[in-house]
Amino acid sequence: MRCTLVEPLKFKNGKPHFPLLASDPTFPTFFSPNSHFQNDINKHDTRLRIFSGTANPALGQEIACYMGLELGKIKIKRFADGEIYVQLQESVRGCDVFLVQPTCPPANENLMELLIMIDACRRASAKNISAVIPYFGYARANRKD
Repeated sequence: MRCTLVEPLKFKNGKPHFPLLASDPTFPTFFSPNSHFQNDINKHDTRLRIFSGTANPALGQEIACYMGLELGKIKIKRFADGEIYVQLQESVRGCDVFLVQPTCPPANENLMELLIMIDACRRASAKNISAVIPYFGYARANRKD
C-alpha cells in the first residue's frame, strides 16, 4: 500500500527537509548545494527499512508514509501452541531496520513478537536494528514503592 498526500502538510510536517539556506551567513562553508547532508533522507534509498508487528500495523504504515517509504513486507504466523513465526519477505542485508511494535496488551505476546522480529533481522544480516516502542509495557514493573 502506497500513500499519497492530498495536500501538503503545514508546520514542517510531511517529507523531511533541511531549513538551512546557503545564503544564510551562519551556514557552514563546507556544505555545498550538492552536499550529502541535504540528501541524507531519500525515499529511493534502499538502505532504510521499516517493518511493523501485529500490535499496531496502522501506526507502522503512518510512520512509513510520513517518512516517504513503503512499509516492509513481513510474514508473522502464530501456531496453535502459541509460538510465533516471523519471516522477512525482503532482503535487509546491510540495511538500517526499524521495527515498530508497541507492547500494549497482551504485553507478553507483543514483546515476544518484537524479540523474534529482532532475531529474524539479525539472522538476515541487518546493519542496524532499532525497535520503535510507542508504548513500553513493563517499564515501571520493578519500581519500588
